[in-house]
Amino acid sequence: MARKNIPLPPPPKRRELSDNPVKLCNEIARIFRNKMRESCELDGVMSQPGARLVLSVLAIEDGINQRELVARTHLRAPSVSVIIKKMVTEGMVELRTDENDMRSTRVYLTEHGREVDAESINKIKAMDARGLEGIGEEEQAALMALLCRIRDNLLDSEREENQ
Repeated sequence: MARKNIPLPPPPKRRELSDNPVKLCNEIARIFRNKMRESCELDGVMSQPGARLVLSVLAIEDGINQRELVARTHLRAPSVSVIIKKMVTEGMVELRTDENDMRSTRVYLTEHGREVDAESINKIKAMDARGLEGIGEEEQAALMALLCRIRDNLLDSEREENQ
């Protein structure tokens, strides 16, 4: 059953946070997720935040365990666990015991999971193209470099806090 997509209200304007690149990235991500929900009419596990990311990581690194999924997605372990259970129920992934370590379970995409991933990739590419209209290749490269630095700075601060 598809969820009704109610347009999200704009975030409140706060003078002390205006012109903040990280805040703008969050707003863009929020708009992107809402537009993807509208275009995909997502239901089931794929309507859950983080499910697309888990599916994407598995498409790249099929057969990793849940601990590795947590590390790659930066999601919390309970969230990944719930997403995986729902994906199993919906036939997108299957769990197999690791042949080298019988205590470990690995997660593998099924054919259905690969089809859902391919459909989602096509919609993401279309949404990306819309968002990047009028922005040249050099500008995109510069933007990507800056965003990667911001992400790395945030991850570095997270590592420092955990030490």
